[in-house]
Amino acid sequence: MRRHDRFISASEIGTWCCCNGAWYLQQLGHPSALVEKQLDGAQYQQTHFQNLRVARRQRAVSRVVMLICLVLFILLGIGGSWSARW
Repeated sequence: MRRHDRFISASEIGTWCCCNGAWYLQQLGHPSALVEKQLDGAQYQQTHFQNLRVARRQRAVSRVVMLICLVLFILLGIGGSWSARW
């Protein structure tokens, strides 16, 4: 979506999807009466983003731990088979 030779920002798309009339009035310079709800939505998005970052880090750490366990399991299995032969 283009407007006046520039792209519409993500925050503008959010306003337009919620109420395209509110978006139009905002473009005309009329502030929204629902500023508190907009701030609540922004806070929710920030919290959600932080939760996603934590989950991604936890997933990465768990993958590393699983890989280390797998390598140790393989090494112990190989070591056990070598000691049984000799």
